[in-house]
Amino acid sequence: MKFATHILFFNQDRWILKNIEMIAPFVDKIYIAWSEFPWNYNPQARGQFKNYSSPELLKQSPYYNKIELITGVWNLDEDQRNACLDAAKRDGMDYLLMIDADEFYNQNDLKRLIDDIEANPDFEYYTTPWITYWKDFDHILIMENGNVINGYPEICVNLKYNNRFVRCRRPSGTKIKQLTSICGHASYVLTDEECWSKINTWGHAHQFNKSEWFKNKWINWNENVLDLHPINPKHWHKAIKTPNELKLPYNFG
Repeated sequence: MKFATHILFFNQDRWILKNIEMIAPFVDKIYIAWSEFPWNYNPQARGQFKNYSSPELLKQSPYYNKIELITGVWNLDEDQRNACLDAAKRDGMDYLLMIDADEFYNQNDLKRLIDDIEANPDFEYYTTPWITYWKDFDHILIMENGNVINGYPEICVNLKYNNRFVRCRRPSGTKIKQLTSICGHASYVLTDEECWSKINTWGHAHQFNKSEWFKNKWINWNENVLDLHPINPKHWHKAIKTPNELKLPYNFG
């Protein structure tokens, strides 16, 4: 079986080389989609934000020979991902992983993820549990019941089916396998400037009051602030000190 992964390279200098180093031993190709401009979920974003990440950075990776750079301007998250999906199909890949630049696994979990897909080859796509860090790796988000698992993101699409990405990283298809490898999500390990850029340019920029959330939940955050999720506030009940066993990012330290 031939595996590929894809990464959307927009203002991800902090993570992308570490992400490539983590995933490269497990895949045949790495498709990296780069645009100078953000998506258009926020109509003002293209006039205010640009991609400061340069494709030249990728040449520092010892796995540069596995990388294919795909450039363009895309209106939607799923459009950019479908450009990578089309390239993977063209190259005869069997599976396309969705491991964003700020997501990580320890090597045992990543190997098990690949093994579990190979052992269950006929699902249309696969999901896996994740944990989400907040501000830094010393804080982690919990749900109201105290669970640190706060989502099951789509992690891999089976390319033998005629599936497309239909909403951000979510593919079409209904035959889904939930895996068990824990994804560590560093999407909110950000500076204030990085956070403001993120919420103005990502695929959910049109779904909430950005200024209000940024002021009340991000800038004025302390450990007593509740309901942190930008879209579904109660989904992230609060941020707590990271338990010792989850304190350090596996491959991103």
